Amino acid sequence: MWSKEEARKKRVRFFTNFGIYMKKHAELSENKIRWVNYRTGVSAVRFKIEADNKKTCVAIDIIHPDEGVMQLFYEQFQEFKTMLQSDMDELTWEEAHYNATGQMNMRIFTEMDTLSMNNEEHWGDLFRFYEKNMLALHEFWENSKDIFIDLEN
Repeated sequence: MWSKEEARKKRVRFFTNFGIYMKKHAELSENKIRWVNYRTGVSAVRFKIEADNKKTCVAIDIIHPDEGVMQLFYEQFQEFKTMLQSDMDELTWEEAHYNATGQMNMRIFTEMDTLSMNNEEHWGDLFRFYEKNMLALHEFWENSKDIFIDLEN
C-alpha cells in the first residue's frame, strides 16, 4: 500500500507520461490540446479522463446549475449518438451522475475496469484506450462544437 504522497507522485507520473505519449497528435490543432482535461470552450461540457486503482474512464460531463439547460445539452448529445459512438468504445449514458463532491451532473462515458494505473505494466494499454477515445471525442467535437456553442448562447 502506498502513502498518499507516493500515490500522488505515481498519478502525476502516469498523466505526465500520457501527455508525452499524446504529443504525436500535436498537429491536430493550432493550439496545444490538453488531453487529460480537454478544453471544449463550452462551460457546460467537459471531456475528462479519470483513473484510479480499480477502473479508468473517458467521460463527457455535462454540468450546469440549471437542470433544464443541462437536459438540453444531454438531449443534443443524444441527437449525435450515432456519430459520437462510431469511433469510441461502448458508451454508458447517465442522466444522474454524482461526482466526488456530490454535485449532480449528466455523464456519457466509456470505461475499462480490467486495468489499473497503479500497475505500470498496464500503462501502454491504458494510454491506447485513452488515445482511441480522446481522438474520437476530438474529431466529434471539431465537427459539432458550433451547435453546442450556439446552445450555450
